[in-house]
Amino acid sequence: ILLFCVSFSSLTHDIHLSKSLVEYNAESKSIQISMHIYLDDLEAILNQRGAPERLNLCTEKEHPEGEQHLIEYLRDQFKVSVNGAVKPFAFVGKEISEDYLAAWCYLEIEQVPSIQVISIKNKVLMDLYDDQKNIVQVVMPNKRKAYFMFDRKQNEETIKF
Repeated sequence: ILLFCVSFSSLTHDIHLSKSLVEYNAESKSIQISMHIYLDDLEAILNQRGAPERLNLCTEKEHPEGEQHLIEYLRDQFKVSVNGAVKPFAFVGKEISEDYLAAWCYLEIEQVPSIQVISIKNKVLMDLYDDQKNIVQVVMPNKRKAYFMFDRKQNEETIKF
């Protein structure tokens, strides 16, 4: 029993952090987004918002409604505005991370011919943890890069080109 408890405790984490890449693809004229979010935190917030228990996201036993709850949550907590207009994203898919502790979620905003200003609002998991931090790397036209750390006090940034 002790071995099980020690093994299980090593699967939890004390750092509340997500990371995302927001990248403009000039060829397809789209914004492609990759988000890395810990599964235990993701399932906890989805349960708190009314999703069924044991969603088992990114597994063969995933609840049939699991992905829809995830999409609704991301649409509520993650927003991208381009040139002053909020742009809805398409949910492309998800997969489990190499260490099986997190999910990679893939989003895409299509039909973005040019970007003068982009604003990103990332409140993912901030409704679950007071100390949640969300790191976002932005790669825009001409490979210009920016890095942001979002928290409860500062959850939105704007970049002008």
